[in-house]
Amino acid sequence: MTTSRSAPPPGAVAEQVEPRSWPAVWVLGLGTFLFVTTELLPVGLLPSIGAGMGVPLGIAGLVVSVYGGIAAVSAAPLTSLVRRLDRRTLLAALLGLLVLGNLVSAVAPNYLVLMAGRVIIAFAHGVFWSTTPAVGTRLVDPKSAVRALSVVLGGISVASVVGVPLGTAIGQAANWRVAFLVAAGVGLLVLVAVLALLPPMAARNGGSLSAIPKLLRNGPFVVAIGVAALTMIGHYLAYTYVTPYLEAVVGIPPGLVSVLLLVFGAAGVAGNFLAGGAIARGLRRALLGGVGLLAGSLLVLSAVGAGSAVTAVVLLVTWGLSYAALPVCLQTWVLRSAPEATDAASSVYVAVFNASIALGALGGGLAVESVGVAAVTWVGGILVGAALVVVVVTRNVRRTAG
Repeated sequence: MTTSRSAPPPGAVAEQVEPRSWPAVWVLGLGTFLFVTTELLPVGLLPSIGAGMGVPLGIAGLVVSVYGGIAAVSAAPLTSLVRRLDRRTLLAALLGLLVLGNLVSAVAPNYLVLMAGRVIIAFAHGVFWSTTPAVGTRLVDPKSAVRALSVVLGGISVASVVGVPLGTAIGQAANWRVAFLVAAGVGLLVLVAVLALLPPMAARNGGSLSAIPKLLRNGPFVVAIGVAALTMIGHYLAYTYVTPYLEAVVGIPPGLVSVLLLVFGAAGVAGNFLAGGAIARGLRRALLGGVGLLAGSLLVLSAVGAGSAVTAVVLLVTWGLSYAALPVCLQTWVLRSAPEATDAASSVYVAVFNASIALGALGGGLAVESVGVAAVTWVGGILVGAALVVVVVTRNVRRTAG
């Protein structure tokens, strides 16, 4: 007796999961880590960049904010433009732009050339981030999709809490140009790994710009994007000023702040990978836990952190743990809410995420100037608390997170 397999539907292309697929997923995670690290790399190097380029500190800071603005604005239209390209070819090309942009930044003779190098990478940034989540989940069995997503998006969380301090250390130990050269070298290695490990993959469920108006009429998708915006604005409003907060409000000696930030980063790495198991048990429960713990950490830190350094350190750990779990939860929610246009949905999410970073940093600056640095945790906590309320009361989450 012979058995037969049902034929795939007309026009469908069967994708085989090969033994090399999981290494390819990890390479995609390294790629997202590198893009986000590159975005935030100048943060710890602004004084030396300003001095080297002969521009004021505020002007030097534009290499971060302009980058973020371009990545946010260009993510959706550029992702739509390349929606039919083979995914392997596309990701390799985007990594090539990252390498080129970092090389230009490293050898820039003046500020305008430095900015040009940053702009090159910014255009690639939004497309890479929009594309990799869907590619990562296609590389593995469906039952392992959430785990693959946590690996791919883990690069985002780890970059914020590990990549940036590491880049700063390299720049301070050698020169800020060396930090960009290292980023270019690692980017070249990741590009080669993508070509070696990622199988050819036809574009699928990309969605064009015309899909975005439909997405904005998709209730679960709009709720997911709104929660993401409130959560990330609240987090970055506080995190942007975490160093002066720990020094001035909690009373941590400056020499220990970098150690605590590494502890924050270690908690973030753990939170990112714990998120995969939590989502497998229920996305709604994972969202409630992550957003709730983040809001609670910020608000309790605001209330009692100044009175106890030990308590503040514990809350810093829970802050890092909860924040790092959320990009995986939120991206999973976005992809589930728009399965017919995953790339378009991801591009909107990327735009909102990057805009939230900029708005959070701006809001934190306004809070510091008008009230004082102590205000960043309670203002950020209120915004994250508002996101928690939305998750609790909306029925749209139940429909997509069940």
